[in-house]
Amino acid sequence: MERLNPIVKEVIDIYTTVTKMTEMFSTNPDRAMRGLLVSGTAGAGKTHAVKTGLAKVSNRVDYVKGSSITAPALFVKLYQNRTPGSILVLDDVDIVHKSNAERSTILDLLKGATEPTKNERILEWARAQRNALMVDNDVPTEFNFEGAIIWITNDTIETIASKSKSHWNAISSRFLQIPAWLNEQEKLMYTLYLVEEVGMLGKDCEAKEGGYSEDVIAKATEYIRDNYKFMDDITPRVAVAISDIIDNFSDDWKTYCDIQFIKL
Repeated sequence: MERLNPIVKEVIDIYTTVTKMTEMFSTNPDRAMRGLLVSGTAGAGKTHAVKTGLAKVSNRVDYVKGSSITAPALFVKLYQNRTPGSILVLDDVDIVHKSNAERSTILDLLKGATEPTKNERILEWARAQRNALMVDNDVPTEFNFEGAIIWITNDTIETIASKSKSHWNAISSRFLQIPAWLNEQEKLMYTLYLVEEVGMLGKDCEAKEGGYSEDVIAKATEYIRDNYKFMDDITPRVAVAISDIIDNFSDDWKTYCDIQFIKL
């Protein structure tokens, strides 16, 4: 078995936990919990770990990525994913950085949808009339939600708790929570491990069809090793960005990378 650097192994253990918990969360019909919260470092692997877990199941997965969702839009999404086995993934979706009223309504919906109970979980739009989005999608004012929610965020648990205020205790008790935060050393060593040992930028690269050439990968690796002390951040996402610049600007790529990634 490959002898891993213990720091790299710790990071791998974090993301393996995310994947395994996602897989269990998605496949075990008898679980009490209906909410999974993955909070961690941006661009370091949370989404990939969740998708790896979801790829092993045949459940219906509705993936909402990088948006600012409104309460009516969330109500519609919950209705569309209300059936048993359905999973709504909210990835980098703004939930807590909203006005007090909007945030409160959204959190109330999340609490209702993830209530750990064997009884019906009825979600209700307690307003005078349906929102236009609800009308357009033929969504009733109340329904039984039997799906599940995976919430992926770059916000810390402390930030979510602070913004959620009185809602936090209820949210915290309804969501399984996996912290996936890496320090600077962990991000550097894990990124180099993925590039040099796993071949993240090669033919199986998720960001580019067919991956990058060996020359591009070698230059990207050398750039990271030479400049890591001066870079704002080093994550797998940054390694892809560096490779993309090298791939597209064969002559001036160092200048462009310095402007983009080196601390001023």
